[in-house]
Amino acid sequence: MKYYDTSALLRAWKEGWAPAGGMTRPHAVAEWISIQTGRGLVYRTPQGELVKRNLSPADAAKEAKRLFAQLVFRELSGQQTLEAAEAAASKQGIRGGNFHDFLHARTAEIFGAACIVTLNIRDYSIMTDLPLELPLKL
Repeated sequence: MKYYDTSALLRAWKEGWAPAGGMTRPHAVAEWISIQTGRGLVYRTPQGELVKRNLSPADAAKEAKRLFAQLVFRELSGQQTLEAAEAAASKQGIRGGNFHDFLHARTAEIFGAACIVTLNIRDYSIMTDLPLELPLKL
């Protein structure tokens, strides 16, 4: 089973598709809605102009329900999260926002994901030995 991080789910939504299965953390819903209702996403119009678009909270909730519908939610226990913090401390480059991604990686590892689907290949490559894939509609 593939593990989808928030960046992959944002890309899937932007391209008009949703994963047909896989897993993610419940926190990915919070990240996804936070981005969609806050800073939003940048799009290129057919004329080549870049425009920023964000969603209302109601639209974001509706779209999240559709996007996450086929995913199984997995989460680390409190103890596993504390153990992940210790593991992160022993790795170079895992600090700040990367710690959120490290929790995605640890969740994928602990729950037996076959790979992590992400746009952040470089960041995850220092966090895990799991195969990494770019989000592509199947």
